[in-house]
Amino acid sequence: MEMGYRWIGFLVLFLWNGSLYGLHSQTVWDELETHVEVDSTAEKRTFREWARTGEFQFHWRTFYMSTLNQGDLMDYSALATGAGLGYKSPEYKGFSVAFSGFFVFQLHEHNINKADPITNGVNRYEITLFDMNDIENSRDLDRLEDLYLRYSKNKFKLTLGRQKLHTPLLNEQDNRMRPNIFSALNLDYSWRNFEFLAAAIHAMTIRGTVDWYSVQNSFGVYPFGRSPYGVASEYKGNTSSKGIGILGLKHKNKGFKSEAWNYFAENVFNLIFVQSEWEKKTEKMGTWVLGAQGFWQTALRDGGNPDNIKAYISSESNTWAVGTKLQWTMDQFYTSFNTMHISSGGRFLFPREWGREQFFASLPRERFEGNGGLDAYTLKMGYNLPKHHLRFDLGASAVRVPDINVVQLNKYGMPSYYHFVFIVDYSLSNYFEGLHLKFLGVHKLSQRPNGVPDQFRINRVDLWHFNLVVDYWF
Repeated sequence: MEMGYRWIGFLVLFLWNGSLYGLHSQTVWDELETHVEVDSTAEKRTFREWARTGEFQFHWRTFYMSTLNQGDLMDYSALATGAGLGYKSPEYKGFSVAFSGFFVFQLHEHNINKADPITNGVNRYEITLFDMNDIENSRDLDRLEDLYLRYSKNKFKLTLGRQKLHTPLLNEQDNRMRPNIFSALNLDYSWRNFEFLAAAIHAMTIRGTVDWYSVQNSFGVYPFGRSPYGVASEYKGNTSSKGIGILGLKHKNKGFKSEAWNYFAENVFNLIFVQSEWEKKTEKMGTWVLGAQGFWQTALRDGGNPDNIKAYISSESNTWAVGTKLQWTMDQFYTSFNTMHISSGGRFLFPREWGREQFFASLPRERFEGNGGLDAYTLKMGYNLPKHHLRFDLGASAVRVPDINVVQLNKYGMPSYYHFVFIVDYSLSNYFEGLHLKFLGVHKLSQRPNGVPDQFRINRVDLWHFNLVVDYWF
């Protein structure tokens, strides 16, 4: 990774000679949309003076994570820290450039490099703080992230290069040390109450790795479960796809908003996702939100490989789902009841490498992907104290999935479970402005604890999972 340190050194020197005024505490480049135009009437300016009017940012992140499994099954913990630098240039005739990078160090680990002696299971959560493809590497974890050219004019924006993408299924999923970054051509256009988005993706770097992958090589970077035939999936390295195409449309009108997305994984699958929410504000009864969402997924051609054993998705798969939300908000308190149903026509399959699903019924540290015939019921509530920059959130869900032996509908051997989540978010102000603390506690219980073999229990159910994250931006 010697090359990585060279560009980090270059960024440090660039920042040292630049200006650090005008910075604010946001994630790197997610919100940096300030446009600085060159004043043609001003005196001649040097390139250095012009470049100093761009946006600089520093981000430091420390993450402690621990998983406590039931009984004699192995427990895990890890502590990581890292920092990143970023820069976005001012605009010149609508054009701007941006780049950023980040490095990570492992400060502590317990058992994440070991297989559980009872089940031979491997670590699931903590390893993705680092590089899961090189688990012995604890010091040389760095990567160039954002690197793009952008053209903006009025409400039109075209971005080419390495960038973050925000969609309901394909996204940065930044809940470890580093997020997904996509090498893509991305178009965003707004007109009245509509927003149109389109993207063509050919490569990505994935959370928990430092390498870049072509789209077809991204299938199977994470553990890939069982095929519908009851044997280990073999689609890793055997999936053929030229890339990903995304089309999105959003609409807002008073208390109504909706969005529709089409995900086209060439030669593998097509998935259509839709979502609508209706909001009604009242003086005495607070604010009510009613939401509905759903998707429909079909295989394309042979699902990635003509050999069924090596295909990512069965050529006969035809899966749909529907979700609902009823939410009530009064002052600083909110509560919502959410559902999700996935049909039994096949598994819902969307590579976990590409993002974290954002369904109404979703809770942190588990997904519905990989399952068909699923029913989930989730209660969420939260309390916000904006004057104190403090927020509390609770979540509880009951998720029923097909039996672990029904491999046609249960890819990862996940038992039916109860899921509980507690979150505390605290942002410091005044002298410590830019410092943010987050605690996440998770408890998952099997609905039939006596009927789950240990190899399907470890890192899935009957566990406690804790996270403490410290972020600082300036």
